[in-house]
Amino acid sequence: MTDKRCDYFTVILSNYYDLPFNDILDWSKFSVILKEKDVYDLKQILKDISYEQFVTLHNNLVQVQKHFQWNTPPIPYDAFHMVMYDLWLRHSVIKY
Repeated sequence: MTDKRCDYFTVILSNYYDLPFNDILDWSKFSVILKEKDVYDLKQILKDISYEQFVTLHNNLVQVQKHFQWNTPPIPYDAFHMVMYDLWLRHSVIKY
């Protein structure tokens, strides 16, 4: 049996989107962020990404994917801990 792994990275197509854990993670290191107007040029934009850049984006995505995974019970650095940390960062802004 052959182990087949998908090579991918995230493409975000939005003008005003508040990305999860934006204060914690640098999304530009594991995703391509484009404006909605770029949808017509998406194919060419993706073709213009070099192999080295693709590999870097993919490897970085593999490293951060654990932060988006929910576990029962929670394990260190999973989505539960990321949400708690994000709330802690914003605790001075939240009005009760």
